[in-house]
Amino acid sequence: MNGNKIKSSLFGIFALTIIAVFIYGFSKPYRIDLKSLYLDLPQSSQVKIVIFGDMMLDRNVRLLINKNGFDTFFSGIKDIVKDADIAVANLEGPFTTFPSITTDFKNKELKFTFDPKLAQPLADLGFDVFGLANNHTMNFGREGFGMTKRYLQNSGIAYYGDPNNKEDISTVIIKEGIKIGFVGFHEFTYVNFDKVFAEVSLLRPLVDVLIVSPHWGNEYETKPTEKMVKWAHDFIDSGADAVIGAHPHVVGEIEEYKGKKIFYSLGNFVFDQYFSEETMKGLGVVMEIEKSNGQIEINYKQIPIRVDREGVRAN
Repeated sequence: MNGNKIKSSLFGIFALTIIAVFIYGFSKPYRIDLKSLYLDLPQSSQVKIVIFGDMMLDRNVRLLINKNGFDTFFSGIKDIVKDADIAVANLEGPFTTFPSITTDFKNKELKFTFDPKLAQPLADLGFDVFGLANNHTMNFGREGFGMTKRYLQNSGIAYYGDPNNKEDISTVIIKEGIKIGFVGFHEFTYVNFDKVFAEVSLLRPLVDVLIVSPHWGNEYETKPTEKMVKWAHDFIDSGADAVIGAHPHVVGEIEEYKGKKIFYSLGNFVFDQYFSEETMKGLGVVMEIEKSNGQIEINYKQIPIRVDREGVRAN
C-alpha cells in the first residue's frame, strides 16, 4: 500500500471516529468491530443480522431457567445466534437487583425484573444488541432502567431505544466495514415521536443500513392498525431500510413498501404465554447484507420460533 493510500485510509478512520463521538458521545452504546478498521478493506463484504421479538425473563421463564438451566432453555436457538454476526432482540423488561414479584403468581401486576446474572450468559450466547423502547423497561423506574444499562454495558451488550423516545434512541454497529444503525420507537408513552423521526433522518447519511424497531400495536392482533401502517411508511420515507416491530405477542403481517420490508410484529421470542398456539410462536428475521463497491443489497430469511415450557427453539 503506498503512502497516499495509507494517508487516505487513516483520514477516513479518523473522520468516522470524530463523527461517531460527536453524534453519540462517549457514553453512547455503539460498537465498532476492530476488523472494520483495517486499512485495506475488501471491495465486497457481508454481514448477517438475526432479529428476534419480545424477550421476557421473569415469571415462568425465570422459574424454568432456574430449574433446568440457562443452556437448556436456549439450546434450541444457540446455533442460530452463534451463526449471526449481530444478534438482536427486544428486551421486555429491566435487569435489576429487585426481587421478582411475579414468580409466586399471586401478584397480578405485570411488573417484571430480570436476574442480572443472565446478562453475561446472553452475551456469551452471542447477543450483541437489545432494544429498550417498550412498555416494561421502566417497570422498576429510573433506578431499574439505569441498572439495566449498566448490566448490559458490563456484559458487552449494546442497547438502543428509550421508553420515552428521548435519550439513547439509536446505536450504530460497524461490522466488516458495514455501518448498521438501529433506532427504537415506543408508541405507548405517546411522547417525543418527532425525536425518533429526527434520529432516523440524522442517521440516514451516516450508515449503510438503517433499521427501525417499533414497539406498537394491539396485543394478540396480527393485522396492523392504521397508525402502524402510516408510521411504518413514514419511517421508510424518512430513510429506514427496514421496519421490524414487536409488542402484539403474535406474528404480524409482512409488507413491502418502496422495496423495503416491514415486519409489523415478530411475536414472542422468550415469553410464558402458553395459553395459545399463536402466542407460543414467533419469528426470527435474518438480514443478509452485502456491500459491494459502495452498493448495499439486503436479502431476508425467516426462522419460525416456538417458545414453551421446554424452552425456545427454531420450529
